[in-house]
Amino acid sequence: MTLVRIFRWFAIAWCLSVSTAWAQPASVPAARQANNVAVITIRTGDGPIDGVTAKSFVRRLKLAEQAGADAIVVEIDTPGGEIGAVLDICAAIKGSSIQNSVAWINTKAISGGAIIALACREIVVTDSATMGDALPIAASPLGLAEMPEQERAKFLVMLLTEVVDSARRKNQGGYVYDELLVQAILTTGVELWRIRHRTTGQEICITRAEYKMLFGAEPSHAVPRVASLRPGAGPPQLPIYPVTGGGGDTSGLSADQQQALAIPPAGPALSNVAAEATGGQSLPRTRPVLTPDDRGQWDLVEYVTDGTVPAAFTAADMRALGFAANMQGVNTDEDLKAWFGATHLKRLDPLWSEGLVQFMTRMWVRGLLIVLLLMAIFSEMVAPNGIGGIIAAVAIALLLIPPFLMGMANWWEILAIVGGLALIGLEAFVFPGFGFAGISGIILLFLGLLGTFVPNQGGGLFPNSPDHQKDLLYGLLTIVLAVATSGVGWWFMVRHFGTIPLLNRMILKDAGPGEGESMLAAMASPRGPTVRVGQTGRSATTLRPSGQAEFDGQVIDVVAENGYIDRDQPVKVVEVGRFRIVVAPFDTPGSGDATGGFVA
Repeated sequence: MTLVRIFRWFAIAWCLSVSTAWAQPASVPAARQANNVAVITIRTGDGPIDGVTAKSFVRRLKLAEQAGADAIVVEIDTPGGEIGAVLDICAAIKGSSIQNSVAWINTKAISGGAIIALACREIVVTDSATMGDALPIAASPLGLAEMPEQERAKFLVMLLTEVVDSARRKNQGGYVYDELLVQAILTTGVELWRIRHRTTGQEICITRAEYKMLFGAEPSHAVPRVASLRPGAGPPQLPIYPVTGGGGDTSGLSADQQQALAIPPAGPALSNVAAEATGGQSLPRTRPVLTPDDRGQWDLVEYVTDGTVPAAFTAADMRALGFAANMQGVNTDEDLKAWFGATHLKRLDPLWSEGLVQFMTRMWVRGLLIVLLLMAIFSEMVAPNGIGGIIAAVAIALLLIPPFLMGMANWWEILAIVGGLALIGLEAFVFPGFGFAGISGIILLFLGLLGTFVPNQGGGLFPNSPDHQKDLLYGLLTIVLAVATSGVGWWFMVRHFGTIPLLNRMILKDAGPGEGESMLAAMASPRGPTVRVGQTGRSATTLRPSGQAEFDGQVIDVVAENGYIDRDQPVKVVEVGRFRIVVAPFDTPGSGDATGGFVA
């Protein structure tokens, strides 16, 4: 009986141990396992990755490091963006003390998003994820613009240096990211086939020349795995990208070292670009060097891309080609926790203030602020009451603080804007007219505003960089459109000065004789105009456009029709209304004295 009881307890214990082991999550590789996971989002919607995105990412990455995160997840859903901002994010990922970095493509990593994804230790994807198409393009305020090949080559050197470095980092434990395939996302004209070694099972991508060397025949143009623009047509015949001089220096390396670091070009057009990008490599090549002796050792797997468009991969493509580490979709935060075997997963989203800075630095918002600034300055000049000055100060703050926070405004630009406004104020209130102070102030204001559109690292107001030239073009067009819009606003203000709230209070009404004699007199209807249309006189003050003019010895408040009339100039009444009298310049014959007219 005792033996039966012992056997029964042993059976129960064995069942419990089996069920407990069955309930444990699948084992997680040691390099991936993490208890505390921080998710840093790069979700820009339809907007670009920019300087604000990069600064926000670096801030959140440092926060994750300080909080003791074991792993970071870079959640990516973006169409790409500025190359400088993208490379800053990549550098932050690779330089982080948290080496366990995973890119979660949810749902698109296009252009710069693909570059960032490759910089992480590994990539996981949702079932609907896409990645690729990182061809450098030029954007203008009017849309996409043609990019000269010399400029595109400069960008390709930087991007090729980055993606090949990412591939070599990944391949330190085994060949996973193909060094030719990562180049296919950067340009057209890259035609690749995938082959598998008969003994080791290693898979690599090869060019047309390597195909003919290994298989002794021209390859057929079947339908490629990656989406094609013209299936069966083959790649476009691109000229070789020019030498740019923007690569790293290899002069101090021996021939063997240069050979070890050399980047194999994925297409003939990339030969110069690959040679220049070699100088930026710190890790040796991981792709095997193929020779005619390798014939018969490799089998063809598939035709990967025909090069008619920059390569873009679906989730299935990324799994088949070795980019995605997950065979099942990682679609939720719970899936992420299971992927790491994590206990805690925390999201680090951008702050609302970072979103506000990003909004305030959009071109159309800055254009509206410039319009508001110019309108407020004009209002304060023609009707000094302090309100225009306050509005102008607020507009200046909103124009300068957001760019300053994201590194697009320096102290010289702030001083130029403030100095320009001060000179304009001197011209308006101390030295009436339009002379040296006014012209200098306008120039300083223009240059200061234009400088805030260019990042500080440009090295000057007119840097010889495509990105900075684009920023200058954006700024110039924005300022010109803002000035044109302000001109329309100024004309409207001059024409309707007496009816605009707040401004109409700056025009004094003539109460006539007996003002203040009694409450009954104060309540009486206002008297009619004391001058008539066509009557002539002289401006008693400078009209900007409001001021005073003298008609037959009486000084009356008036408004200049065209916005400005100097002091002591002949004027003629062109409009008499209930609340204002409008005058225009008048050239009198003879001596130029005002003739006077009927005064009620």
